[in-house]
Amino acid sequence: MRTLNRPAALIAAVTLTIGLLAGCSASVSTDTAASAPAASDAGAGLMPPIFVDPGQTEATAAVGDNIVFNIPEADLAGTTISTDKPEILEVTQAKQEGDALFNPGAKALAPGTATVTVTAPDMTTTDVTITVTE
Repeated sequence: MRTLNRPAALIAAVTLTIGLLAGCSASVSTDTAASAPAASDAGAGLMPPIFVDPGQTEATAAVGDNIVFNIPEADLAGTTISTDKPEILEVTQAKQEGDALFNPGAKALAPGTATVTVTAPDMTTTDVTITVTE
């Protein structure tokens, strides 16, 4: 029986590997790939949230927009928000889920103007006027 020398064995292994990989890639159905949505289609029609930074006192949103109140991480756990017009803005409090921290926010429900009061852990408040358009 004849044995292969080291370079010949390496060439044979590489050739076999390439042949196997080529065979695997040829078995992928193009119908499946064609029916999957494109990555750019995922989230189509979704708008990014409106961000309200600390110290900001006004913002504009459209009905359906989400509004995020950026709060420094050190103050996040003790900060609350409220609105004078829950028919215009639905507010959500800051929360922690596992290791993830979520800022307080609001969803614009109807056109109009509402005031969101942000109360910090030291009980200081900031009013933010949110104008919601169609």
